[in-house]
Amino acid sequence: MAIVSVGISSSSYALARPEFCLDMNNKIDEVVTANNLRSAAGSRSYLRGKEYFQNGAVRHLYCNSKQLTADVYGTHVYRARITNKNGGLDGKCSCPVGRDGNFCKHLVALGLAYLNRREDAAAEKNKSAFSWKGFLKKCDKNELIRIILEMSPNNSDVIERYRMINLPSNSNAKLRELKSKADELFRLAEDLEEYYNDYWNGYEDYDSTDKFNEQSELLLKVLERLAIEEEFELLWGTTTYAIGKFLDSSNAEMGSVQEFTCELTEHFLEAVHAQIKPYDEVFNLFLKWESKGRNFGYGVISNILGGLPTEIREKWTVGALEKWRSYPPCKLGDYTYDEERRYIERHLLAWADKHKDDCLKLEIMEKKTHCSHDVIELAKEYRRQGMQAKVIPLLKKAHKELGRYTEITDLLTEELQKAGNDDHALKLAWEEFTKEPMYDTALNRLQKVSSKMKCWQEYYRKALDFLEELDKKGSEHKSASFYYHQDSIRQRRVEVLFTHADQQAAWKLAQGANLSKECWLKLAAWRSKEAPQEAASTVKKLLDAALRPTGENAYSHVIQLLHIYRKYLQMANCETEFSACCANIRREYKRRRLLMEQMNAAKL
Repeated sequence: MAIVSVGISSSSYALARPEFCLDMNNKIDEVVTANNLRSAAGSRSYLRGKEYFQNGAVRHLYCNSKQLTADVYGTHVYRARITNKNGGLDGKCSCPVGRDGNFCKHLVALGLAYLNRREDAAAEKNKSAFSWKGFLKKCDKNELIRIILEMSPNNSDVIERYRMINLPSNSNAKLRELKSKADELFRLAEDLEEYYNDYWNGYEDYDSTDKFNEQSELLLKVLERLAIEEEFELLWGTTTYAIGKFLDSSNAEMGSVQEFTCELTEHFLEAVHAQIKPYDEVFNLFLKWESKGRNFGYGVISNILGGLPTEIREKWTVGALEKWRSYPPCKLGDYTYDEERRYIERHLLAWADKHKDDCLKLEIMEKKTHCSHDVIELAKEYRRQGMQAKVIPLLKKAHKELGRYTEITDLLTEELQKAGNDDHALKLAWEEFTKEPMYDTALNRLQKVSSKMKCWQEYYRKALDFLEELDKKGSEHKSASFYYHQDSIRQRRVEVLFTHADQQAAWKLAQGANLSKECWLKLAAWRSKEAPQEAASTVKKLLDAALRPTGENAYSHVIQLLHIYRKYLQMANCETEFSACCANIRREYKRRRLLMEQMNAAKL
């Protein structure tokens, strides 16, 4: 099918062709749905993308059997692309959000433009001759008013949108309206719920979240206008009232409520920096909010504190430092999480960094050390401040008391070698490998340490011998690790040999073993270069096992293996075997409708 270019808005389509999507028989239709777009982007980004689409931001839509692309006009012109990736919705956009790998509002706008185009094309054949727009143009004023009033009870959102656009000019009256809007949003927030979505394997919001997001956007747009028009008194009055209410929200942990409150704080800070209120008043209000910080995990409070003027933050630091000094030192391995303490420590460290107060910074870091991340950060700070002698004792203590944390052990072996204690580092790396022989991290650490000492080959053979001994003991091996059974150890031996360029030995050891599908496919891919027939036989065994389960996902797996099987048989000039295999599957499993459909689609 030829690619068609169209300029799109919600109401008109240049170069429109009604058959555009109805004629398309492709996989892109399977994933581009309103529900999938909302799930991929989240409710708030979905609503913003919907607004972009309705405003005609999507231009130059291209659609073929594999992808959708378009220019989406926002702050800049962004290039957006949507594809079907393994049966899932996948998108890429040139905007900052899209470059971070997230499904952005521009992609939502593109998807909605495509869906709207399909709906228009489908409806074109049954289009009514009655024109609502033409009818309204013929109505007189009184009749129009009657029609609008008749429709109003079913269009409260439309009425609310116009109410927020046409607020009173009187400041006091306008503030009352905005506070009323904040009260309405608080009630909506209290009613928010979420449910478990089996398809997406996660929690999602009910439609009440969409309602909250739509209405909160109306208030935020008003606040944006107030900031632009420098009506900072109104901005202060509205944001302080709304933030004060939402800090007490029962659903403060929900993403929509947190995001809305964070945006409120941005407008609050605009009013603060306009200096319409004395800093003492701002500080006292902030302390009142801070006392409710646990409701939001201190995220909102932290954002406000970070944006306050320097004079207020300096005043806060004095009281926070006094409070922090009353805290006891943390103990390594004690994972009790005090949100308030973490919040205070984070901002005190930022203050110490800004003022180059290394003594305070070190004092805080030494007192708050209780997990591996804290230990590593403290070790880095010791090095930065030239206290190298403290690094190894700290890491040894953490290694002993926190257990086997990869980051701690890696850093300890590195520091030991820097200090010239190569033998100690090698002994530690070997001990950790014998405790965790099934993990690449332990073997990679051993390789790194022994390579520096030019004895990797010796320890590589030693590691293989150790795994072989475990393999011989099999399930009788007495260890706390649950994975010590013969199949997993044999696979581990094969993986180590294969990864370290002993592929021939890995292939030989694998014969007769119960390995994972991924491991066999990796071995078969290597073997196909010299003996494609053997590689094909390996895949045939996987194929026989894959035909036992049923279901769409299981059949997709069968199709994948059939493609690989055909590839290796073609390399071995045995394509007739593949035809016979497919014929046999069709004969034996002819009652499996979904399997037959997938084989037909794959032309197998």
